Amino acid sequence: MADSIESWSESACVKYLRKPDASDNKYRRGVLGCFTGSSQYPGAALLTTAAAIASGVGMVRYLGPKKIAKLVIQNRPEVVIKSGKIDALLLGSGIADPANWFTNYRMRKLFNTDTPKVLDAGALYLAGKNLAPTIITPHSGELAKMLKCKSVEVEEEPKKYALSAAKQFQVTVLLKGKYTIVTDGDRTIQLPAATSYLATAGTGDVLAGIIGALIALNKNIVSKQNLIEIGATAAYIHAKTAELTSDGPISASEMIHKIATSITNITI
Repeated sequence: MADSIESWSESACVKYLRKPDASDNKYRRGVLGCFTGSSQYPGAALLTTAAAIASGVGMVRYLGPKKIAKLVIQNRPEVVIKSGKIDALLLGSGIADPANWFTNYRMRKLFNTDTPKVLDAGALYLAGKNLAPTIITPHSGELAKMLKCKSVEVEEEPKKYALSAAKQFQVTVLLKGKYTIVTDGDRTIQLPAATSYLATAGTGDVLAGIIGALIALNKNIVSKQNLIEIGATAAYIHAKTAELTSDGPISASEMIHKIATSITNITI
C-alpha cells in the first residue's frame, strides 16, 4: 500500500544483481544507452558511463554530443560510441540546457521509444510523456520545480511529494536524500540512512549510471511493477559504495572503483 513504507535490505538486492553464466555475452548482459553530459558539465558523461560499466552491464553506448564522446572513450575506452541496439536508456545527467534545440531534438528522438528509461536532471521535463517503464531521479529542488512547490516543502515531507509526482506523471520516483525514497504510487520504499558526505557534485551521476546498468542487466524481467525494486537496489549499492569509498569526504570519481566491491559483497 502507498500509505505504508517498506524497507530495503541487502538480501532484497540479490534478485537484481544477476551473475554471469557460461552462456552470457555482452548483449545478454544488457546494453545501456547514455545521453548525458554537456559542454558545461562534461564530467556527468564520464561518471554515468563509468558507473554503469562498474555495475556489470554488458555494454554501454554513449549517444551524446560528439565532442563529449571523445572525452568518454579517453576515460573508458570500452564505451561504444556507435548507435545500435539498447535495452535501457539514461537521459539528462549533466544536461545544462534542455531547451537547446539540438539537445532537445536528440533527447526526444531517443525518448520516443518503448525502451525502459532513467530520466535525470535535464531530462526530468520529459516525465509523463512516454508509456515505457520510467524512473526519475530528482533531488528535492528538482522535484519542487516539477510540482510547482517550494523545495523546503519537499524536504519536510519527502514521501508525500514523491507519491504525488509518481501519481501525476505515472512514473517511478527516486527522490534523493539522506533517506532516499522510491515510489511508484502504489508502493513506497525508504532506504536506510546514507552518509551525508554524498551531498557533493557528481554522486548523483554515479547513482544514475548504476540505475541504468541494473535496468539493462534485468532487461528480461524489468517492468513498471518492479522498477521500484531495481531503483531501490541501485540506491542501496550507491550508499554502500559511499561507505567503502571513505568514512569522510567523498569523491564521486573515487566511488567508481568501489562499485564492483559493493556488488560482490552482496552476491558472494
